[in-house]
This record gives sequence, C-alpha cells and structure tokens, in this order.
Amino acid sequence: MPSLTRSKCRSRRFVLLLSLFALGCGGAAQTPDGQKPVHPVRGKLFIADKPAIGAFVLFVPDDEPATNPAPRPRATVDANGEFQLSTYGENDGAPLGAYSVAVTWPEDSRDSAEDRLKGRYRDPGQTKLKATIKDGPNELPPFKLK
Repeated sequence: MPSLTRSKCRSRRFVLLLSLFALGCGGAAQTPDGQKPVHPVRGKLFIADKPAIGAFVLFVPDDEPATNPAPRPRATVDANGEFQLSTYGENDGAPLGAYSVAVTWPEDSRDSAEDRLKGRYRDPGQTKLKATIKDGPNELPPFKLK
C-alpha cells in the first residue's frame, strides 16, 4: 500500500512541475508553427469625416524586436471606412499588445508611391495613432484624421 501512495505523490509532483514549466516558458503562448494567438480586430478610419477608402493601416507592436520582427497586423479600409486586421490569414486579427498605427493613403492603388497624407502617418515611430489589442473581439474607437 505505501508504494501506491508514493506513486500518487510522484504523479502529482510531475503534474505540478510540468505546469510550472509551461507557465515559465516565455511570454505569450505560440502555436506549434510559432504563430502568436490572434484576436479579431475591427476599426474605422475617416479623413475629414469621410471614409478613407483604400487607405492602408499597419499596426506595429510597441515592443517589436529590432531583429526578426513578427508579421505586422494590417488592413485596407473599405467603402464604409471600416477595416479588419489580418496577421497570418485574412481578417484573423492581431496578437495582444500595444501598437503604433501607421497609415498611408495611396493616390490610385496600394502600389502607388504618392501618399495623399503626405507621409504624416507613415512612420510608426512618429505617428501619434495608438491602439491596444486585448483578449477577445476588439472594436477600436474610430481614427479620425484631418
């Protein structure tokens, strides 16, 4: 009978150690392919109170490493001024965290070099646009630019 009790104790210790190991292995959990979990994100972008149709928004993590950055959440604004972020797949969302939001609004197409915003929001290090992605679905307050 004592060996059965020791066996139970060992099993419990093993489960406890395994749990502690899992908790201590770095920040956010990642999927087996190295992707961080994402959360749905919807937002709106208006310029002079009109939808910024075709504007490109890029969310740059505030804690992004200088080397080997992860994919950045991004979206294109639709005819209603709305967007849904994509990181790994279409409209899948964004990982948790604080972001600087860069915006460019090409003249004709996404490939156009001319930015209707004259580069004022292009540099993630200079933009004053910020967002925080939390656990679960996220509905961001509208970005209203002039």
